[in-house]
Amino acid sequence: MKLSFTGKLRLLIILMFIVVIIQAGIILHLINNSIGISQMKLDVQNTIFIGLFIQFILTLSIIFYVPIFLHKAFSEIHTIIKDITQGVYTIDIDLDSYETTIDKEFYVIISLLKDMLKSILTFDKLKKEKIVEHHNRIVSILNLTDNGFIIVDIKGNFVYMNEKVTDTFPALSDKTNIIETNFPPEIENNIKKYTLKILNSRTKQEQQQFFVPSLKRHIILNSAMIRDVAGQPTGAIIALTNLEKRKQNKEDELNQT
Repeated sequence: MKLSFTGKLRLLIILMFIVVIIQAGIILHLINNSIGISQMKLDVQNTIFIGLFIQFILTLSIIFYVPIFLHKAFSEIHTIIKDITQGVYTIDIDLDSYETTIDKEFYVIISLLKDMLKSILTFDKLKKEKIVEHHNRIVSILNLTDNGFIIVDIKGNFVYMNEKVTDTFPALSDKTNIIETNFPPEIENNIKKYTLKILNSRTKQEQQQFFVPSLKRHIILNSAMIRDVAGQPTGAIIALTNLEKRKQNKEDELNQT
């Protein structure tokens, strides 16, 4: 039967206690059955020296064994915790191998760490599913609306634009950054200029409109800032309204026919 860490410590302490008892018994026996004072003195001294030597060996065993064992046990746990602190949760912990190589007290800790990692992975999976679900809902809403939406980060990189924008302004569809790209005058002088004002001031701008010849009507630009938990700006949303041609009433349609 394999002794645990605490079991081995208990065994060493019990051995030291047994040595002390045996030493005391031998000394009492020598005193009661001594032939001469000088011989008794020599025998008692030898017994004491032998007992102290054995106790010294046992004490050294405890002094060196405990740090070595704790270092080995905690090195395994430290490696796992280090990976967790770095965001690595897909750690394959083989409990069967630990069961035969590590003390049962520390095996319990590693077993609990494995259960914790399993819970974290389950939570991350559910969180990811919810994020994707909400993302798809928002994208679907933005694509169903009559307005166009452009989302950029604080550096001007395009994060998202819905189909209404890409259908109306195809020049925006294959670009990655609104600041570093040269666009046709229609976009350059209106959408880009309006966006740069937002990013430079890091505040929303009042709505403004511009005429789009291809649509034969004015487009209205409006904005909102995206901020993090600390209230710092991280990006902006630019809304383009009046992209869809409004349906005419039945009387107008009849007049045209």
